[in-house]
Amino acid sequence: MITSLRNPHIQAARKLVKRAVRDQRREFLVEGANGVGQALQVGAPVSVLFVEGPGDPFPEQTRQARARGVTVLVVSGDVMRAISSTTTPAGIVAVSRYVDRDPVGMLKHPPGLAVVLAGVRDPGNAGTIIRSCAAAGADAVFLGQGTVDIYNSKFVRATAGALFGLPFARNVEIPWLLQELGSLDLYRVAADPQGEAVYDQVDFRRRIAFVLGNEAWGVTEELSSAVDARVCIPMSRSVESLNVGMAATVLLFEAARQRRAG
Repeated sequence: MITSLRNPHIQAARKLVKRAVRDQRREFLVEGANGVGQALQVGAPVSVLFVEGPGDPFPEQTRQARARGVTVLVVSGDVMRAISSTTTPAGIVAVSRYVDRDPVGMLKHPPGLAVVLAGVRDPGNAGTIIRSCAAAGADAVFLGQGTVDIYNSKFVRATAGALFGLPFARNVEIPWLLQELGSLDLYRVAADPQGEAVYDQVDFRRRIAFVLGNEAWGVTEELSSAVDARVCIPMSRSVESLNVGMAATVLLFEAARQRRAG
């Protein structure tokens, strides 16, 4: 069992807390059994797996990792706390290469249900949206410039592994993207509390791209003019608006419901 922080793998992992280092090395940390398990299951480019000893508390993850030739290191609790970004570490952390894709390449096979994040900055909100995308059957996610760093540790944990099951691109120029999506016959729908259409009265069975804006000011006027519809979610008078993660979930599952119903 490794107890020293001087191990080169441990030193390298600790530096990934900084975004500049992540972007330079194109590597990030995945914490928790669900996230690590999903990464290994789908064949994500994991290079090192740290598990807290003694013993083997995560036998399935370590088995999969070793079968794929991943370096597995059993470390002490102190070392795990030094690697982890949480106060109470989950006891398992992996290092993975970046998994985002080229947006141009993604559009060569037009998605049937896409989500566009335009300025969503809270990692928890964005993570909720990614999980809802995976659960509702979305097949593409585009994160615009100014949206949260998807390799932020809080975001990665919030996705609970769903990050590895979805094709997504980051730092996308949203005006360009909306134009491209329109040319591919996707119906571009912005979530807007002042939208002119009620969400469950719009046909979501066609090719759809949901556009979700910033938590504070929503979708900008520039982007509102570039979409095909702005939809609202009716609410009690005592509530002004929904959390963007919840709004995305409502829209995504309405699309899934309509598609099941035919």
